[in-house]
Amino acid sequence: MSARGSDPYRANQFCVSCKSLPALGFTEVRGLSVDVTIAKTASRSAQDEPTNNCRPVAASMAASTPEQRETGSPELELRRGVTDDQALWTWLHDWLAGKVAPQDVRICLLNNRGTPVTGWICHAAIPVRWVGPTLVADRETVAMETLELAHHGIDRIADLEMCCDGAGSN
Repeated sequence: MSARGSDPYRANQFCVSCKSLPALGFTEVRGLSVDVTIAKTASRSAQDEPTNNCRPVAASMAASTPEQRETGSPELELRRGVTDDQALWTWLHDWLAGKVAPQDVRICLLNNRGTPVTGWICHAAIPVRWVGPTLVADRETVAMETLELAHHGIDRIADLEMCCDGAGSN
């Protein structure tokens, strides 16, 4: 699809896949983000200080070399409605017991026909937090659970055939 004349994709059609999880219908994914920071150097000279009207962070970022730049990403949050399926809970406990290794997690955006159009891979993800539903007696809402995953960075998926490995869409 060309950049000219194309509409942006909707954010409500996506799939998530991971070898440790069956195809699950997630209602929300958060944390697809990359932050760039500058590594601390042992010494800074006067010429390293910003001399223009740029904010200090922007000035140091612009003057940095690729070796000084580091990236990081927040934890990935996967949310879904609570069902009888205990896959998220089981993955957390299997990780704690040493039964599973870190897993790559793929998140793929789908077009209106359900075909992957772009995607991201979170490398070597591990479960670090499970959050159960908030239960409120006077509201008729869906009980939700969240699994938070730490990972070793995000990349775009180049080969869309690798997207979601047959997992169902949301």
